[in-house]
Amino acid sequence: MLLVGSWLHGESCDEEVKLLLSPTQVQVAVPALQASGETRVRIYFYDTPALDLLSKGVILRLREGEEIDLTAKLRPVAGEKMVDPTRRRKGYKCEVDLNDGIENQSFSVERKYAASEVPETGTELLKLLSVGQKKLLAESKVKIDWKQVRRVANIQSTSWTVPAKSPLGKLSLELWEWPGGSVLEVSTKGTLEAGRVTYRRLQELANEKELALDSNQHSKTAIALGEIAASYTH
Repeated sequence: MLLVGSWLHGESCDEEVKLLLSPTQVQVAVPALQASGETRVRIYFYDTPALDLLSKGVILRLREGEEIDLTAKLRPVAGEKMVDPTRRRKGYKCEVDLNDGIENQSFSVERKYAASEVPETGTELLKLLSVGQKKLLAESKVKIDWKQVRRVANIQSTSWTVPAKSPLGKLSLELWEWPGGSVLEVSTKGTLEAGRVTYRRLQELANEKELALDSNQHSKTAIALGEIAASYTH
């Protein structure tokens, strides 16, 4: 996969360190972490029913809150090397997510737009993509059959802000809910150099607050889409 970004040209990626808590503890976690400022948005993902795009590292996400934003993201699958064959381009975002102590780099392009209805099909979604998003997808070399792509997930996201917990800084708490499942994530932004230390400190904070960890520490996107796709076959 060929990925486009700016990290090879002197700009570091943002890193977000994430820890999944047991979602059954949300009513305990909110007061324990002194979380406040509840915000609710709808998150939609687009893929084939078999998640062919996710399996190749392509994520198409639309978030509907006070504003609507559409994101095209490339995240390599396990063991795949990332190559940046281009020069720095404006508007491309480089991120590193640290889940379960493992760093995963991704590149994305986001656009905001006004729409009266959320698209259902891949052909409808394709018309909404920006030039930069289409370039990012094209350079991934992943062949997308837009006629097979559709809205595969409708997730309710509820998030809170957590005051700075020295030495972690400000945290975020986010609950994703969909029919038959949920994930609860606490996260904080940091530097690449301190990522694993930050992850251990998040674990220590959860232990201090007596918050149980989820047995599955993969990305919440992979968990949610995997469970939703599995429900199609039952």
